[in-house]
Amino acid sequence: MKRLVPIAIALSLTILLASIAMAQGGVTSAHLSDAPDGPAMTQFPSGTAVVYAIFEYTDMAGEPIQVRVYDNYGSILFEQTQDYTGSGTEVVATSLGEGVFPDGRYVTNFYIGEYVSRTIIWDVGEPVARPTVTPTTTSPVTKIYSQVKDFAVPAAAIVLIILVAWAIRRVLTAR
Repeated sequence: MKRLVPIAIALSLTILLASIAMAQGGVTSAHLSDAPDGPAMTQFPSGTAVVYAIFEYTDMAGEPIQVRVYDNYGSILFEQTQDYTGSGTEVVATSLGEGVFPDGRYVTNFYIGEYVSRTIIWDVGEPVARPTVTPTTTSPVTKIYSQVKDFAVPAAAIVLIILVAWAIRRVLTAR
């Protein structure tokens, strides 16, 4: 019986890690358009009042996705958060409430929880030739989250191999 305990622990941890790694859904694609079913655009004409943020999501389990629009100086102009389950396509009409987007550069970020999933830089009017001040989308935390998320399944496999080898060694040395 004592010999089976390490194996049971190893298998339980492996199943837990694998399920966590595979359960992470996300925003698989995103684009902006001037129509709810329109083509991808990053250049909008002067006088644009509504920009549609269109995104596809997969394998969500009641997780929040936030769409946030920033101006060229990093101020939040629009923000909407909604919980999603399953997979699908969502269209979010972003606007300033009243009036039109002034000519200039904007950034739309798609967040899953606290982490940036997608970023789109876009212009209204003539393209802006000056450097942009945007929210930090490549912070070390975002980079680490992205790397961990991409590495989760191989990491679970490595942990599985190590735990199984440890459990086998324990069983063999217990004799």
